[in-house]
Amino acid sequence: MRILVDGDATPYKDEIYSLTKTYHIEMHVYVDYAHILKDVPYQVIECDIGHDSVDLFLLSHLQKQDILITQDYGLAALALGKGAYILHISGMEITSQNIDELLLRRYIGAHQRKSGKHIKGPSKQTQEDKQYFLAQLENLLKKLNR
Repeated sequence: MRILVDGDATPYKDEIYSLTKTYHIEMHVYVDYAHILKDVPYQVIECDIGHDSVDLFLLSHLQKQDILITQDYGLAALALGKGAYILHISGMEITSQNIDELLLRRYIGAHQRKSGKHIKGPSKQTQEDKQYFLAQLENLLKKLNR
């Protein structure tokens, strides 16, 4: 088991890394060349710049039982098919039971944006959001380490 992070849009990388050290788990952060991370203690894997290039590269390295941290529901749906565990940065575990609804909401939002409707984005992350995410990640790690 490893933790793979969709690094372009995932906050809390340092805090995730701290948890990986506690549980002795590898952490790989995938970013494109436009988002290079320097002087970090975790492994950074740099990918080509381009639409979904990071997602496709990350998916090609994802293995059964890995934990994927992402906000991308399309990537999450593909990762579920590979037997991975997926955690959204909100702390919500993405499963086969909720992925269809999440993808439908994404589709409806994209359709509304194309038709010119202004859709309010997510609110700014708070300290409570961060603590909740980290608690959910730790709960998942505890569950999988039994």
